[in-house]
Amino acid sequence: MKPFLLFISIFWTAFGIRAILAPLKLKTLYTKLIKPAKGLFILPLIFGVLFLWVSPVSRLEAFIKVLGIISLIKGLFILVCPVNVLRSTFDYFIGGSERIWRVYGVFMLLLGIVTGWSIL
Repeated sequence: MKPFLLFISIFWTAFGIRAILAPLKLKTLYTKLIKPAKGLFILPLIFGVLFLWVSPVSRLEAFIKVLGIISLIKGLFILVCPVNVLRSTFDYFIGGSERIWRVYGVFMLLLGIVTGWSIL
């Protein structure tokens, strides 16, 4: 169970550093990833269940449970939303400035650090 949280922590930390250092490259990666928008619903659902499953292992159990619930809500949102609403949401997110992407990177970096700290 702890390896999952460790993997997520390392991934979010690396992702945050990448977003801070090269936000435009990350923006182009996101534009490529959202082509199959409706098919992406399964990933947040799986990660939501995994977060809820591993939450007893962490020192911040409530925090990990909240991450799991948010992930489940995100997966259900992607599943039930019409494609045009989903596309407009993704376009709004991708249309952000370089500064917004860096703030997003700082948020992801902090999320990775807190998640990693919760299992130490």
